[in-house]
Amino acid sequence: MHCQRLRSGTAVLWMTFYLSVATVALAEPPSADWFPVAPALPEPAGETILATTVDELFQATRDVPSGGTILVADGHYRMPQYFSINKDNVTLRGRSGNRDRVILDGIDSRHGELIGISGATGVTIADLTVQNVKWNGIKINSDRGADKVTIYNCVIHNVWQRGVKAPAMPEKEGDSGPRDCRVQYCLFYNDRPKQFSDDQTDTSESYNGNYIGGIDVKNTIDWTISDNVFIGIQGRTREGRGCIYISENGRGYTIERNIFIDSDIAIALGNPTLGYSPLQAINCVARNNLVTHCPETGILACYTRDCQILNNTVVEPDSRMRRLIWVQKSNDGLQVENNLLVGAPLLNSGKSSIVQRGNIVRDEWTEQKSNSGQRFLPPSVVTKAIALPSKLEADRARAAAERLESGVQRPQVWAAMRQVHAEFDGQAGYVAQFGDSITHSMAFWTPIGWDEPQRYLTHDDDLPKRPEETRWRDYVKGTRDKGPEHGNNSGWRVGQVLQAMDRVLEQQQPEAAIIMVGTNDISGGRVPAGYRADLEAIVRKCLDAHCVPILNTIPPRRGHDAAVNEVNTIIRTVAREHQVPLADFHAECLRVRPGNSWDGTIISEDGVHPSGGESNNYRDENLKQCGYALRNWVNFLVYRQLYFRVFAAET
Repeated sequence: MHCQRLRSGTAVLWMTFYLSVATVALAEPPSADWFPVAPALPEPAGETILATTVDELFQATRDVPSGGTILVADGHYRMPQYFSINKDNVTLRGRSGNRDRVILDGIDSRHGELIGISGATGVTIADLTVQNVKWNGIKINSDRGADKVTIYNCVIHNVWQRGVKAPAMPEKEGDSGPRDCRVQYCLFYNDRPKQFSDDQTDTSESYNGNYIGGIDVKNTIDWTISDNVFIGIQGRTREGRGCIYISENGRGYTIERNIFIDSDIAIALGNPTLGYSPLQAINCVARNNLVTHCPETGILACYTRDCQILNNTVVEPDSRMRRLIWVQKSNDGLQVENNLLVGAPLLNSGKSSIVQRGNIVRDEWTEQKSNSGQRFLPPSVVTKAIALPSKLEADRARAAAERLESGVQRPQVWAAMRQVHAEFDGQAGYVAQFGDSITHSMAFWTPIGWDEPQRYLTHDDDLPKRPEETRWRDYVKGTRDKGPEHGNNSGWRVGQVLQAMDRVLEQQQPEAAIIMVGTNDISGGRVPAGYRADLEAIVRKCLDAHCVPILNTIPPRRGHDAAVNEVNTIIRTVAREHQVPLADFHAECLRVRPGNSWDGTIISEDGVHPSGGESNNYRDENLKQCGYALRNWVNFLVYRQLYFRVFAAET
């Protein structure tokens, strides 16, 4: 399918094809009614290209003329590689204007950087989300002629080095870096502190997992960074870099009306480690910003000249470092005026004489009005901002508990399974796998045989995370047993599973069996008349062999909603009536990907099979991207409960 070219003001009729992306209703990022709201951009002028798939998006960068616009339809775009913009005055923007509904996702990219701007001036990136990037989310290639870039109303999410990066220029070109750039009305946030696994270059021998920041720009001139929100920009040991980090002769910055919450360092004007320039920041102003819960440093000035830190509110009443505003090294001409500091006064460990005037220090935050501090948020909103980390932590705790709920079964189920298992005399730890291609795939269940899934158990539910004297991968057997002789094969329906399982039960004598069948049975859009009877026969054969069956619901299937719901109703009913464990894969698919957002994300482009990827990565963000990881996780949770409440409970 070719990109659709539009002319400004022309009505467009188009439809979204399920090729590389599907329309989604995404989980909400952090939000509050007091976050800065971006005024809508004007309608695009000049030639416009509409992209609705990943392929169209890459083609659009080749086809768009200078001065043109690439409009990106709402959707989740799993980017396979680095995406380059290299023509003047090109705009890349979400078509709907809703930045949460256009996701450029680097989780599958073979490169560490996602969007790059080279050899171009006047580029605008707006109204979209960039997420899951190993190194740099948006890179302004200073040494390749990028200039006058605008990043507007974007979400930068889970980028593990820098959300926006402009690298250092060669020394002979150090005075000619990117000019007149703007970063405005963006949300920078990470779900958690950085880990070693996020970035193989950030090791205990280099930065110890702390090479992470929000905006890091060098040799840059006359930038505006305003009206942004930064949340959770944290290094592995809470020693990350600045949310805004200006260095290497940065000049003429205006940094204002930004909100910094629960990050390591808010604003860094300069760096204690000098490059070839004797100065890091010149004629820069940081004014009218709110900083809270940034324990490493609120605002830093280091190797600056003629800079200003004015009317900022920094709230850190329990600060151990006491670096709400920290001035170190040389800072000639620095003015620090009318700031409100809650926790500790300005710390000046430098050698320059600086101007301090009108700064107020308080021991704790109150909503008492003051002529000092930020002025763009009322005191009641500052109180809400201070409380936001606690709210987000409560949300995370609730989500962690929800992650385990799919493994929980009714007490009657465990009681019934203890009776079944009481006479078991087979192969302890062997788990049979009965089903179709979704079970036959090596992406399913095999990671349990070589990895340690308990490391993703983040909530204490009073059960051990793994067996007392062994590992899951040592106890669980048969994880790689795939094929008809093992009771699973591509294209199989319930009757074929029923015929094949006797051999497995007799030869392997499994302790448990994971059963998912039905996707092929409903290919005609309905559930065959004999489906339930055959499914119940499968369950009875397992029970008669003293093997605990774990029934799985089938995943969503494009164009088969009614039949999927009908077959899953049967599966749930059979599980309830026979009092056997249920791994409700379908319910979990809809929980992590509500509406139809599962299509093209956790269900692959064929609309039938779970998507691949890191099938042993059970972090929340990956469970929203890799369907096989989600199925493995749901079944592991049920199996863990089964082990401790039935198998190990009898010893």
